[in-house]
Amino acid sequence: MLEILQEKIEQGHYPAGKRLPSERKLAAEFHVPQSQIHKKLQQLVESGLLECFRGNGYFVRQGKPAAEKLYKIALCWERNESNCASEDFYVGLLFNLAPEYAQNITIFNMPEESSKQNELILQLIHEEFEGIFCYPHFVRELLPAFIELKIQGIPLIFWDYSPLPGIFPAVGIDHFHSCMLAAKILAGQNMPVTYLGFQESEQNRLKYLGFHSGCRQFQVTVEKDILLPYRKAFGTEEIGFENELMPGKLYFTSTRLLSSRLIGTMFDRGYLPGKDYRILTVDRIKFMEGSSLQLDSMMRDHTQMMRKLLEEMQHAIHSGIYSCNDWRNPMRYISGSSLAH
Repeated sequence: MLEILQEKIEQGHYPAGKRLPSERKLAAEFHVPQSQIHKKLQQLVESGLLECFRGNGYFVRQGKPAAEKLYKIALCWERNESNCASEDFYVGLLFNLAPEYAQNITIFNMPEESSKQNELILQLIHEEFEGIFCYPHFVRELLPAFIELKIQGIPLIFWDYSPLPGIFPAVGIDHFHSCMLAAKILAGQNMPVTYLGFQESEQNRLKYLGFHSGCRQFQVTVEKDILLPYRKAFGTEEIGFENELMPGKLYFTSTRLLSSRLIGTMFDRGYLPGKDYRILTVDRIKFMEGSSLQLDSMMRDHTQMMRKLLEEMQHAIHSGIYSCNDWRNPMRYISGSSLAH
């Protein structure tokens, strides 16, 4: 829809100074909600093709060169009734910044089964998407459609980390160094720490290795490791560590999900963070501020991360050059692929 509108403007169907049809008429023409039309028109305003005069509608901007083509980008995201992608904090930032990087993003549900994941990627190729952001947590194998993406030269960029290092690019953070720095902060507490994390995926392996490396370097005693299956954390009230939590302890968690579960469990028992026990987390737990230790969002700026994702996608589309980070060499991330740089 956005591309059709832009083409009509650039081809002179709507000449400079001409008023566009109303949002209601465009919604009827494209058979989509008026709210979606409003959003797309705002993107064309931000890209410099249109001007908006309150109460008078949208007009083609005069004396302005045609804007850069808006690339069709797919966002393959986990989406269900309890976790709508359009309401996700990071996705919201991504959509808000996308027009600045000439990218029009559409959300697709990322299936759990590998065969359906493969069908989705093939569908995106058929619909001529020019780049794909992928939510990696349910990608467990190299799909045949991934090879087709490479043949077609369509960039596939994984969110935060790549489950296929060396094959596809990942734009994210240095998990190893983040958790290593956390150990440096914990050294000032002068008490043993319990590590709480997940078992699966390369990013969780990076967190675990980085934290233990930091503990050795900064002489922090690890009292216990509590490692849980990632899949077990969803759809259940208890995930297996509740009976191991005790007051008077120092805890380190490397994910928001486990941080919130730990704090909630302790709260139900009448224990408060910072008062009855201590916790350091490397993810955003805003309600903890002032009551306990916190290393916010793995030292990353949210907007910076979104800009990095969009820049990497634009670069990949134009150059066809892929880069990726690789946990096998955790302290030397390739320049341009990690926000640690």
